[in-house]
Amino acid sequence: MVFDGAGGIRPRFLVAEKEQIMKKQGTLLLLLAAFALPVILAKLVLDLNWYQGGVTNRGELLDSPMASEWLGESNQWQLIYLLPDECDELCLGALFNLRQVPQAVGAEHDRLSSVLLIDGDTLDEQPADVKKQLAGIEQRQVPENVVSQLKTLEYGAKAIYIADPLGNVMMAYPLVKGQVAVLAQGKDVLRDLKRLLKISKIG
Repeated sequence: MVFDGAGGIRPRFLVAEKEQIMKKQGTLLLLLAAFALPVILAKLVLDLNWYQGGVTNRGELLDSPMASEWLGESNQWQLIYLLPDECDELCLGALFNLRQVPQAVGAEHDRLSSVLLIDGDTLDEQPADVKKQLAGIEQRQVPENVVSQLKTLEYGAKAIYIADPLGNVMMAYPLVKGQVAVLAQGKDVLRDLKRLLKISKIG
């Protein structure tokens, strides 16, 4: 026999039975928490936009890559950009990365080239300070049908694109402006290219 808190007497087996029930309830609660906690955390992560996804590439993979035989003639990986009629801040940022990224690739720089696509007299109409930014960038005159084809891509002419050695335009980097954003984009392009060069058996 044991005394309860109110001065009464309860059989010992009732006390033991109650303790056993409480122990089972505690175990059940722990099990429920173990199963429920991951679900709750997952919901919080999604609801609060903490999850950024397991993104491997920093660039945007194109849903419909553009295939061009003329881009495959060099047998290199290529950064390509279509020079607009007026080279604004976005354009200057693109030209900066077209110059800098191949230099930053390092030992495998011969597997990569930057190509500025020229439509008609676009280059002739650019001011002298813009033309100075083109040093080290290959300039290639392209026909109107190529320009039209490029403009049908998801980001049109407002992006730097990566083309593989077979001439497939496969990844885009929408243009950005501001020194910090341009430098960050250059690092993203470089990171993706180094990975592509490492795993690629072509070019």
